Amino acid sequence: MLVSITLPVRLILFWQLITSTGYVSPHILPLPKNVIKIFLSLFSEERLMLHIVISLRRVMSGFLIGIAAGFSFGLLIGLSRTGEKIFAPFFHALRQVPMIGWIPLIVMWFGMSELPRILVIAISAFYPMALNTFTGVRNVPSEYIELASVYGYKRLKLIRRVIIPAALPSIITGITLSLGMSWVILVAAELLIETPVGIGRLISNGRETCNMEQVLVGIITVALLGFIMTMMIEKLAKVVERGRSIHQEL
Repeated sequence: MLVSITLPVRLILFWQLITSTGYVSPHILPLPKNVIKIFLSLFSEERLMLHIVISLRRVMSGFLIGIAAGFSFGLLIGLSRTGEKIFAPFFHALRQVPMIGWIPLIVMWFGMSELPRILVIAISAFYPMALNTFTGVRNVPSEYIELASVYGYKRLKLIRRVIIPAALPSIITGITLSLGMSWVILVAAELLIETPVGIGRLISNGRETCNMEQVLVGIITVALLGFIMTMMIEKLAKVVERGRSIHQEL
C-alpha cells in the first residue's frame, strides 16, 4: 500500500524536476502547477464535471449492454456443443477485428449520433465477457453436474444453482476485463466519433488548441476514473466471492 502511494509522489517530483530545470520543454511537458491550475479552472467552471458525467453515462450504458449480451452468449455456447459449433467460429473470427476497425462501419450505419459510441463500447465489453463466461462454464467440474443429477436438478435449476456459481470467478474476471476495455474504447470513440462533450472531446480540444495542460488533465482524469472503477469492481468481486464461500460452507 505504501509503495502504491509513494510511487505517484515520486513520479510527480521527477516531473517537477525535469520541467523546472529545463530538461524538457514546457510545450512538450508543462509544469505540474500549470496542469493543476487548468484542472482547478475546469473544475470550478463545472466543465470538467460535465465531461466526466457524460463519459461515465456512455461507458456504463455500453458496458452494461455488452456484459449482458456477452454473458448470455457465453452461457449459450458454453452449455450447448451445437451452439458452440455454429456460433464459436464466427465469434473467434470477429473478435480478431480491432475495435477501432468497427467505428467507420458503425458510423456509416447509424450516423454521428450517441448510439454509435455506445455500440462501440458495448462490443468492446462483449468479447471478454463472452469468452470468460464460456471458459468458466466449460471448466465446471463434471462431479458437480453428476451430483446435481443425483439430486434431480432440472436444467434451469442446474444452471442457476450449480453452473453459474461454479463459473463465477471466471465471470467476474470477464466483468473486470470488460470494464477496462469499455473505458479504453470510450476515449477512442469520443475522439473518432465527433461529440461536443466527453473526456475524449476535452483531450481533442486541448490538442487542437495546443493546450498541453488540458490534454494532460484529460489523460490524468481518464487514468484516475479507470483506476477507481476497477477498484470498485474488484471490491465487489471479493464480496461476491466471500458470499459464495460462506454459501458453500453452509
